[in-house]
Amino acid sequence: MKLYSLLKNIKCRVVGNLNLEIKSLTHKDIDATKDSLFFCLNGSKSNGENYAKNAITRGAVAIVTERELVGVSVTQVIVSNARHAMSIIAAAFYGNPAKSLKLVGVTGTNGKTSITYILKSVFESLGKKCAAIGTNGVIFDDNIIQTGMTTPDPIELHKILKMLNKKGITNIFIEVSAHALDLNKLDGIVFDAMIFTNLTEDHLDYFGTLETYFSAKQKAFLQNRTRLSILNIDDPFGMRLFSGIKTKVLTYSTCDESMFRARSIQLKNNLQIFEINGEKFTSKLLGKFNVSNILSAICYMQSLGFNLETISKLVSKIEPVPGRFNSFDINGKTFIVDYAHTPDGLTNVLNLCSQLKEKDKRLICVFGCGGNRETQKRKIMGEISSKIADFVVITTDNPRFESRETIADDIVSGITNSNYKVILDRREAIVFANKMAGVGDVVLVAGKGEEDYIDELGKKTHYSDKEEILKLRNKND
Repeated sequence: MKLYSLLKNIKCRVVGNLNLEIKSLTHKDIDATKDSLFFCLNGSKSNGENYAKNAITRGAVAIVTERELVGVSVTQVIVSNARHAMSIIAAAFYGNPAKSLKLVGVTGTNGKTSITYILKSVFESLGKKCAAIGTNGVIFDDNIIQTGMTTPDPIELHKILKMLNKKGITNIFIEVSAHALDLNKLDGIVFDAMIFTNLTEDHLDYFGTLETYFSAKQKAFLQNRTRLSILNIDDPFGMRLFSGIKTKVLTYSTCDESMFRARSIQLKNNLQIFEINGEKFTSKLLGKFNVSNILSAICYMQSLGFNLETISKLVSKIEPVPGRFNSFDINGKTFIVDYAHTPDGLTNVLNLCSQLKEKDKRLICVFGCGGNRETQKRKIMGEISSKIADFVVITTDNPRFESRETIADDIVSGITNSNYKVILDRREAIVFANKMAGVGDVVLVAGKGEEDYIDELGKKTHYSDKEEILKLRNKND
């Protein structure tokens, strides 16, 4: 595609030849090849301008930069925001596939993966070809493509959307991270609907304050981003969005008055039972938080004209979300695997586990916290776990470049009693919890969900909570 065709929808100043054939896009100099367009992106640790010459050596014929570079022989496209330009150019390069698809975005601290899964399941049962993009990768048909990010970078994202469109997929449900919004990854895409779940302490290592984090989320609900906003008004930040939003809005809640409110919520025979606007719902997805997740999907379906009776039948068929409150019977003990990795998420899942277990049985919690991120939440999660669970095994999650011992010490600092043990090897922690648990006890293994690795010292080593738990079957304690 000609360079001038890619620049139609961005404001820029060009130094050099516009009549160039561009065959690929990249913001990584090592990925530059013959006839590439290279984007100089500024990050917290490095400046893309420093890699421009290497990209040119590898074959880049033009660069996008926020200031004109000296000593560069190729065409320069000077813009005010290179990340915004990358999103708009990537869309054009891949033929603007988003315009041919029905896209629903889900943003918030917790619930994003569950809601995209719920929507995908419901629409597939209606005969639609669907895909989900998020934490667990790109999921469509029987395929999973890992991207390593909740929301892929725009070059990869538009390439994925083009591929899905070619395969006849019509409905795509995308997890929209605050990072993606802050880094302009979704600029130029207009969603059919955008769902807001909640906002709790997370990613503050990047955003600094909860207000800054919220400001990033707010961007998802601008008029040029979505045609419909679906808001959880149980959450105070959802209420703040509602008071200032200018798009068409639907609201949902489990407590407050809203357009779609769940009442009479009960947990019975391992089923969640509740009522919405007079219609009875039954779901295999347990917990009040999942009622909230289902409510968001109901709002979107109702906006398309489905009645509640039809939606109720569809909801009853949804199977549990992979990595989200997955239950395993291990020699008479119940093991639960869940992705909960924030104070709010851990509280919700532990409370649900408490409801499920019999009164004379124990709840054991195995969890750790990630390294180099949100150090302030570790103490809080230590306190929460020790108050709700009968016993806590503190272990490793993804240490990254921080020591396992330091992370564990931070968690322990929030525990005020002696009902805990630190076992830094996650496999050994699960084995210990199994030996400690008796028949009928519940063991929650939290933090990783479907993740199949441990990230430490720059290397991802294969590891799965589910695999380790299933190894315990038919073994003597």
